[in-house]
Amino acid sequence: MNDSLNNPQNRGILVPQDDLASILSRVVETKAEYDIRLLAQQLGTNYRSLMYWLRGDRALPAHLLPRLCTLLGNYEGLDFLESQAGRVAFKIPDPRAPLEQELVAVSNLIREVGEALESVAETLADGVVEETELRITIPKIDAVIQECASLKYLLEDLSKRKKKRRTEAERSGSR
Repeated sequence: MNDSLNNPQNRGILVPQDDLASILSRVVETKAEYDIRLLAQQLGTNYRSLMYWLRGDRALPAHLLPRLCTLLGNYEGLDFLESQAGRVAFKIPDPRAPLEQELVAVSNLIREVGEALESVAETLADGVVEETELRITIPKIDAVIQECASLKYLLEDLSKRKKKRRTEAERSGSR
């Protein structure tokens, strides 16, 4: 199975691989402390192949992208592909996180919504949407969407856990 990100059969769906390669190259360059040879080893490949992928000379195998993003601690490559598919990715919240931490997340979401709405208001104020305004506003809106999706996932997970505890309590009480 050829699951490369610039497989000719996928070109109608995804943008050319060199756009992804430029994003990944920039991310690797900003992680100056990261040893590229070590990165290749952690990916289970060799240095030469990694360099081909980062330069866009060869296709990056799709199955390596999530691991690469995780190792670099930067998900711009995956976010880029998600946006090409008309989707927005989000980080799945840690189900073991304490409630206080989740309340902080909700507080941050409220702040981000305010910032995004302020940015939208500024963008629309003169009735003309400039490219520079879009570059500021769209990431703020995307961040709010990501936080909302993450919060939705968290709430659904909390509900499932509560149901599970209730069911277990009922079972143990009926014995």
